[in-house]
Amino acid sequence: MSALTLLHLTFVGPGKTPAAVEFGPHLTVIYGASDTGKSFIVEAIDYMLGASSLKEIQEADGYTRILLGLRLADGQTVTLSRTPDDSKVDIHSGDIRALTSTPPEKTLNIRHSATSENNLSRYLLKLIGADGRNLLKNQRGDRVSLSFRNLAHLCVISETQMAAPRSPVLTSGQNTNVTAEKSAFKYLLTGADDPEGPKGASDVDKKVGKGKIDILDQVITDTRNSLIIEANEAELREQLGRLETALASASAAAGDLIARRSALLGRTRTLESQTTDNLTRAGEVRSLLARFDLLRQQYESDLARLQMVAEAGTLLGYFRTGTCVFCGATPEHQQAGHHLHESTQLQAAVVAETRKTAELHTDLLTTIEDLEGQLSGLDSEHAASQDQVEGLRRDLARLDERLAPLNADSQELLATRARIHADLAVHAQIQRLEEMKANLESSTPEEPPPARPDGFPAADLAEFERMIQQILQSWKVPGDNRVTYDQSTAEITVDGRARRSRGKGMRSVIHAAFSTALAGYTTARDLPHPGFVVLDSPVLTYREPHEQDIQLTHNVVEHFYQGLLTDVPGQVIVVENGDPPRDLGEYATVYAFSMAGSERAGFFPAQTES
Repeated sequence: MSALTLLHLTFVGPGKTPAAVEFGPHLTVIYGASDTGKSFIVEAIDYMLGASSLKEIQEADGYTRILLGLRLADGQTVTLSRTPDDSKVDIHSGDIRALTSTPPEKTLNIRHSATSENNLSRYLLKLIGADGRNLLKNQRGDRVSLSFRNLAHLCVISETQMAAPRSPVLTSGQNTNVTAEKSAFKYLLTGADDPEGPKGASDVDKKVGKGKIDILDQVITDTRNSLIIEANEAELREQLGRLETALASASAAAGDLIARRSALLGRTRTLESQTTDNLTRAGEVRSLLARFDLLRQQYESDLARLQMVAEAGTLLGYFRTGTCVFCGATPEHQQAGHHLHESTQLQAAVVAETRKTAELHTDLLTTIEDLEGQLSGLDSEHAASQDQVEGLRRDLARLDERLAPLNADSQELLATRARIHADLAVHAQIQRLEEMKANLESSTPEEPPPARPDGFPAADLAEFERMIQQILQSWKVPGDNRVTYDQSTAEITVDGRARRSRGKGMRSVIHAAFSTALAGYTTARDLPHPGFVVLDSPVLTYREPHEQDIQLTHNVVEHFYQGLLTDVPGQVIVVENGDPPRDLGEYATVYAFSMAGSERAGFFPAQTES
């Protein structure tokens, strides 16, 4: 079926800075402090979809037009334009986000009419393929034309509705609307409305009916032949239960091994990093030792030369006559003892230079010895680290050997589960076909189909209950979360306890699970639905005083947002006070109002900005 996508909500007015939020195609989260306009956004969306009025707030003064952008199933965009106190809405082609003087394509009334198409309800119903449908109005069997407002409360849920004790199906609280509201829910769940009672069939109609029955018989036979596993539905569900238990056990075992492997891998990486640092430092020490060894050789060469100079000077001074080797004076110009004086000065200079060089040589040897000690220690540390790394790698190899069969078993179990799910879907299809055949064969239109008292096919309702359970489980709500919908009262029971008896927090979460499951159910089966869900305060962490109820934890909140990203196929808009997970902005459109570091104080710009 066709579905709508909300693009943006924009308030505009002469001389006013537009107040706008742009919605992402899948998940949008608007959170922050109270009184920043979050819930007003939800009310404004509902108003643009046909609600009769919008409350007045001071921040909206001066804004004369509200614009709601929609993307249609074929990719085209339209913009709904409405003043804050008008009973008509303008339809513009394209994405309009500012005041415009361009005439609208059409102007529609807000009030629904079954006899006229000049109203917003019929326009929106046509877009989602639900125009012309009928609902059961009362127990007498009177019918009423389906209005978009019959569906809006199932996809745009205010904070009051979210936590109200009333069933998510019965949001008006009016006894006169109970039958129609239950009938609207049935229409979304089955795609079948409540037409007028059948009249007597002609011979042609009977022949056509017989032909339809024959075709259905052939389709039922072909569908049965497509079954993979030779087992009935009950046996398949029993097998599925055992498989789920086995998968949970395998997942737990694999999860423990994976956690241990991650820890070992972290330690291995740390040791490898330390080894790299060790090798770098050892290389630096070896480089210094090579340079210092050259300097040592230089010092030792200098000391040897100095010793040679000292010895040569003494010998030359004592054993050689003639011109002085020190000053070049001839014998006749030399004084007595001249050579002794000169050799003494040379000796003193050589001794001083030798002493200085020897001290430098001694210091250098001490430094070299210290560096060699450091190098030895680094080599020892490197060897020890290598031993530890090898040990960790052996441990990782053993864990991988244990994980391999677990992964293989899990893959086989998952493949079997997929086959069972496929067969269960085939069984459900067969049941629907048989119900269609039974309806064709029935001679009394008042006879209910072979399902539940209010006309819900048993397989459809059971599948919807299972989807709500899976969503609650994926959000990590405590308990088994077994869900039952009572067709007579429209009450939802979880784990044997009615939703109305829960605290605000659990009522809100169950309502959110119901609404998102309904959107996912209709999308998966190509059934009519507006295509989006707007949730105001779905994950309150509130507990009623003295009430024995489950308090929602941060773990539930985190998995709630994760489930919306992965498990809900359509568009979801969440308005909350509490912070979503920090990394949610990487995968969703997130607005923070009046929060530390946020760019916006609220939905409407501050007065200084206008």
